[in-house]
Order: sequence, then structure tokens, then C-alpha cells
Amino acid sequence: MIGGLLAMALLAPSAGDVLDAAGLRDAMEHAREAPAADSLAGKPFKISIPFADERKRTMKVLQSPARWRYDYSRGELTVMIGLGQISADNYSGYKQQGLPNLPTLQTAFFDGSELRGPTTVETTQGATTRQEVGVQSIVTNYGLAIPYADGVSALPPRFEPFMVYKLRMNQQTYHRLTRGMKLVLTGHLTALGQRPEVFCGEYNGRLAALDGHIDDTVYMLVKARQCFATARVEAVSVVGGGDVVLAAWGPAGR
Repeated sequence: MIGGLLAMALLAPSAGDVLDAAGLRDAMEHAREAPAADSLAGKPFKISIPFADERKRTMKVLQSPARWRYDYSRGELTVMIGLGQISADNYSGYKQQGLPNLPTLQTAFFDGSELRGPTTVETTQGATTRQEVGVQSIVTNYGLAIPYADGVSALPPRFEPFMVYKLRMNQQTYHRLTRGMKLVLTGHLTALGQRPEVFCGEYNGRLAALDGHIDDTVYMLVKARQCFATARVEAVSVVGGGDVVLAAWGPAGR
């Protein structure tokens, strides 16, 4: 049954204007508030996700599918593309919404907000318990949920959920390319039989991340609201400043 649904989803026709990130977020919110409305399946999208400086230890950056880092000593730009994955460990409605019955879903967050404030976090090392200064992060995210498993992929050929590229360049070129650098995803929304079609859940947890700016660990208490729409991504491109295409997958990504 799921295989048939996926096949129909992968062949879904275009429907309406191409949605950008803001349009897709608004469409998802409308579908969430009015689940009896027309299906989003088949609607085309082309969304641009800004690359984030990987050194910034915020939850929004940690969850971003597009990050960069520059090594001044080596003159080397590292470009990282990293999709997430929906599981029972990071999504509260995983079983209730029937997600175990679907193919493994990779995620790409394309819109959202983060509220940050100081807090205290209890840490334990051996028999010692301490109160550390930390950050409370309240996050709202909108993302694509993209099937990717053995024998099933809604990603372009040769595109993998996690990829790292290293490019040698001087500082002038680095500044020019990273200014406005974006990850562009083009495709269509799908329906795999999940109910509701736009599904939302929560993640509550704690993270520890090394912050290179202060050479110390940042402790975070995270409360995230996450909403997803299933999608087929037909083309992906990495576009640097000046609309320079650094990499592309799929015919429409070139």
C-alpha cells in the first residue's frame, strides 16, 4: 500500500503557482488549520535556504540543512549540506500519526523562528552535579519531509542527505561567495497517506554544543514545535553570492 502511495506521489502533477519559502509556510499553516481543505499534493515549490555560519551555536543554525565554515589559516571554505531525520526520539507524534508506516523521512527546515534566553542547566560528571549557565531555546520550524530509504528516494540522483565539500580560496573570494549563499530546493509536495497531511509535533530536550568563539561548551534546553509536509525534491543547487552555481543535482538544478 505504501509503495503504491509513494509511486502516485512521485508522479503527482504540478498544481498552481510555484511556492517560495514564505508561500509554502503559509500554505502549510492553512492546511494545518483547515485539514478538510484541498490537498497540497502536486503543488510545486522552489525554496531558498540561506547558508548559516556553522560557528554560531544557536538551535536554528544547528538544525539548518545548509552551513559553512571558513579556515583562515588554510584558506579553505567548508560547505556542509545535512538533512535531518524524523524519528520517535525527536518528534512527539511519530507513532500516533502513523509515521512508522512510511519510508524513512529526511527533513529540510526552510523557515522558522527562535527565541533565546538565559537559564541554568544541571550537568553531571561522574558523581559531581553542577549548575551551569545555559540557554533556553524556543523554536518553531517548518520543513520538508522527504522519503529516503533502501530502494526508495525522493531526492535527485547522486544527492545524499549528508555531504561536505572543501574548497580552497582566498578571503576575498570567500567573502564574495558566502554573502547571500543559499541552498535551492525545487520539487513538488506529495501525499503518502499520513494524517493529517501537514503534520506537527514537538521536541523537548537538551543539547551541549562547543562554541568556537568562546572555546567552551554551550548548554541548551530546547523546546521545538515542528511542522512538515512530505515532498519530492527534483533538483538541488548551491548558489553563492552573485548567483554563482557551486554545485547542482537534477536537471532543473543546473
